[in-house]
Amino acid sequence: MAENNNTTLFCVGTNHESAGLDFRESLFLSRDEINYALPQLIQKHDLKEVLVLSTCNRLEIYGVVETPDITAHQLKDIFIDLQKFCPNQKLELDEEIKNKSYQHTQKEAARHAFSVASGLDSLVLGETQIAGQFKDAAQFALEGSTLGPVLKRMTQEAFAASKKVRTNTDIGKKPVSISHAAIDLANRVYGQLKNCRVLIIGAGEMAEIAAKYLLKYQPKQVFVCNRTLTRAENLVAKVGIGIAYPWEELNEVLPLADVIISCTGANEIILDKARMQKSQHHRSGKAIFLIDIALPRDIDPKCSEIEDVYLFDIDDLKQVVGENFEERKKAALLGRNIIMENADGFEKWLFSRTLKPTLATFRDYLDILVRQEMNKSLSRAPLNQLDDNQVKALDAMLKSIVTKMAGDVGRSVHNPTVDFESAQLTEALKVLFTLDKSS
Repeated sequence: MAENNNTTLFCVGTNHESAGLDFRESLFLSRDEINYALPQLIQKHDLKEVLVLSTCNRLEIYGVVETPDITAHQLKDIFIDLQKFCPNQKLELDEEIKNKSYQHTQKEAARHAFSVASGLDSLVLGETQIAGQFKDAAQFALEGSTLGPVLKRMTQEAFAASKKVRTNTDIGKKPVSISHAAIDLANRVYGQLKNCRVLIIGAGEMAEIAAKYLLKYQPKQVFVCNRTLTRAENLVAKVGIGIAYPWEELNEVLPLADVIISCTGANEIILDKARMQKSQHHRSGKAIFLIDIALPRDIDPKCSEIEDVYLFDIDDLKQVVGENFEERKKAALLGRNIIMENADGFEKWLFSRTLKPTLATFRDYLDILVRQEMNKSLSRAPLNQLDDNQVKALDAMLKSIVTKMAGDVGRSVHNPTVDFESAQLTEALKVLFTLDKSS
């Protein structure tokens, strides 16, 4: 089957720039929810390819449709329907989604994807964790058979751009992430972590990054509590610091901690106001700092109402993104130039998917035209007197002319003069030779 000449790559989503934490949390979708919603989303909007990226700072849909003129309104509808088709429908968010989402198509969609994968569109500029999250999203799409040729090429280019940015700029000189920023924030608000006890709730990737980074500040003691004790024990062993606690003993360990960093994958609140009030009673009013870097959030915002309890969430990290932020900002400028170069290259590849079928159709048109005219001429005098060798020679000459014409046109369209663009010449070719008449 011939490729469609009018495919459009798009991106629609929301992130830490377009929406606050409360709204991002209300939109957050687990992998199971995404998998549940995608079949209906694909069917309703006739999506040919689709990839969904869901992290603590963004929810984005990358997709491909067979239309050259998809509108911003249609893209917003796709984003809204992703929520509607989930098990827990969020019908009341339509207007907010329309106001707090962004949309990109073609080259701009690719540029955005490259920036995301490179950490240049992150709350913590230059963070490294997003690259792995993007790869996971691509892998899920591949396993779900929704990663077609366009998104596959886009993700490959995104990973290549990310590597190039970190290799050719200083943005990767010092690894940074939400977890790094959380530890820096804890050290800043507490004074010196070496004088305090830190509890990490969770044992996933973010918890591991936080635990490793804690070594820099040499806290008095580290506790790790997780629903699966084995994972907590493995983390403690891997990092070489801390004491692992089972989930059942969370209430016992809470009063021991001066700083709590929570980063689980739970879908419900772990630390509510009542639990923290009880813990503070055992601490005799000694101040405690809570840092919630999970989404959905682990810690009830009402905990901040408790005296001597200081709660910080992901958006608070905007104020504390590391002392080398300005250095990363300068490096990011160079990184964005790399991103634009890669986006330009992707745009050319994307256009070539349209150009190749058009040039092939033009070649077929010439072949058919020459064959028809040759057959007519050979049926009439004087050419009907030609012997087989002469007919073969005439056929070879005409095929050579077709090849030369098709080649000249292809080169002109691929490398237009300053007065034209390839897209213009391609459309002119279709019109002049009515190449779309059979579609």
